[in-house]
Amino acid sequence: MLKFKKIKGNFVHSTAVVDWKSLVIGKGNTIGPYVVIGNQAQWKNKKNFGKIIIGHRNVFNEYTNIHLPTSLKKKTYIGNDNYVMNSTTIDHDCHIEDNIILSSNVTLGGNVYIMKYANLGIRSIVHQNQVIGSYSMLGMGSIVTKTKKILPGYIYFGKPVRKIKKNLLSLKKNKITLKKLMLENERYKQLLKK
Repeated sequence: MLKFKKIKGNFVHSTAVVDWKSLVIGKGNTIGPYVVIGNQAQWKNKKNFGKIIIGHRNVFNEYTNIHLPTSLKKKTYIGNDNYVMNSTTIDHDCHIEDNIILSSNVTLGGNVYIMKYANLGIRSIVHQNQVIGSYSMLGMGSIVTKTKKILPGYIYFGKPVRKIKKNLLSLKKNKITLKKLMLENERYKQLLKK
């Protein structure tokens, strides 16, 4: 039986390594075996600065790594109701909104922004400073290089990624109208400017 403890309203496996001093966390999260939260930012010669902020009801499966932020954004942020599969890396200063799926072995470079309801397939890799649009999907093994744009509401696949088609399943399931999708595209454009 897996050994979980209830800490601050969250279920934390006994093998997880958590820097509680650098973490602001909500309730109902599950932190699985060998998860590391609060490891040093993976940016040579750049010091850690700020906090990791995690909302509510997220699942972090085994061997997930979440790194401390730097002075770039001063926070690594993970919202609510996200599902993070095993061996995923969330680097410094990343911002993950709500209801996102990061499949096994996803690697996010530093300062990646993922908009709500995005779904990243197994072994997807995202270059630092990228924005991943809401309701988008990356097929497994896809690589998002620094010049690629991942627009809201589309499926992407390849090394490097290319746009395949609209993500009709996600758009329909989440009742996203054309107007709502247009608003998400506007928000995406604003995030690109930051």
